[in-house]
Amino acid sequence: MTEKKLDSLHVAIVGAGPVGIEAALAAAEAGVAFTLYEAGAHVGSNVLSWGHVELFTGWDLNVSPRMRRWLRRAGREIPSGGEPPTGRELVRRVLQPIAVLPAVGDRLRLGTRVLSVAREGLLKHEEIASDERANLPFRLLVRTSDGERIDRADMVVDCTGTWDVPNALGEGGIPAPGEAGAEDRIVRHIPDIEANPGEWAGKRILLVGGGHSAQTVARSLAALAKGSPATRVTWALRHPELRLQPIAGDRLPARSRLTRAARQLATSDMSGLEVLPGFTVNGMERNGDGLNVILRRRDGSTAVRRVDRVVSMCGYVGDHGLYRQLQVHECYATAAPMKLSAALLAGSASDDCMDQTGFGASTLGNPEPGFLILGSKSYGRNSTFLMRVGWEQVDEVFGPLGARTMPAAAR
Repeated sequence: MTEKKLDSLHVAIVGAGPVGIEAALAAAEAGVAFTLYEAGAHVGSNVLSWGHVELFTGWDLNVSPRMRRWLRRAGREIPSGGEPPTGRELVRRVLQPIAVLPAVGDRLRLGTRVLSVAREGLLKHEEIASDERANLPFRLLVRTSDGERIDRADMVVDCTGTWDVPNALGEGGIPAPGEAGAEDRIVRHIPDIEANPGEWAGKRILLVGGGHSAQTVARSLAALAKGSPATRVTWALRHPELRLQPIAGDRLPARSRLTRAARQLATSDMSGLEVLPGFTVNGMERNGDGLNVILRRRDGSTAVRRVDRVVSMCGYVGDHGLYRQLQVHECYATAAPMKLSAALLAGSASDDCMDQTGFGASTLGNPEPGFLILGSKSYGRNSTFLMRVGWEQVDEVFGPLGARTMPAAAR
């Protein structure tokens, strides 16, 4: 990309979560004009969707050095220590106080969803790796309560994360037959059962998934069932063997406690809890005010459970349609940017998020000049992302702007 003077550069940062806020602060420090887009009504809207849940990591790992500097200058409290905050606390005590600072707040656009990003005057397949493509601005189709419009930017940083797009329930990752018609009975984000017990007590509930989100829900449902014997929970896990083992020497005690509790539940004979390892959702259909859900094992055997509600904890993916018209090189397996995915899939890569570090600016670039994906979305289907990595990515991208040029990763 032809070098562009700092005073004429405009950056669009999409998503005002922890990494988007960090990118906004970095742009402000570099003296770069930017617009920070957030589809929700508040910064950290995705975080607030699981706001009642505690993180595994403590405050010291959830407030970046850059955030601390800005909070300190503003005379605001800086949370610290090893106690894990809830998502709601993270937004209230860190993201929101930063968002109201003039350097960020004046450029923040809440309730503004970026629908698509393209290159002005070009289609996806045109001007591959050419200076002409690099020198044309981006077009962003955005939607607000007033309608739709086109914004322009010289550089686009996608920090939208993955929480917005939950995976389907069906085997192989596609929707199960009847899933679309049962959407009103399916919960796809971690429900706050403790705050709303009346919505769950006495119900027949199917929980699908085996990761930490599913373990969190299983623990909450089990606690509810102890006080409400009429509650019935079926927990379907895709793998035939229970993969509920804590990481050896886990440095995150909260994560270890959760997994141990989930395994104890899954291997117990607790009344009201049925655990079905090796089962996936093969279909569902309405049955009065409930659902008949067909569960299938790999050997072809099936089980049918009539339930009132399904909690789908099958993971999340990023909104890849956002850049459908850009030249983005994605990994065919993880859907992450290819260079970063290759680094993550290397044999030496750890499965523990605590071991993750940035892989350098060269792994963040795309064939599309000036377009970058940062934060959890950059990891695609790899679940080892740690917030600290997103801050390192921001440094790798925005640091070179101090030299008054576009960053190398965006060329």
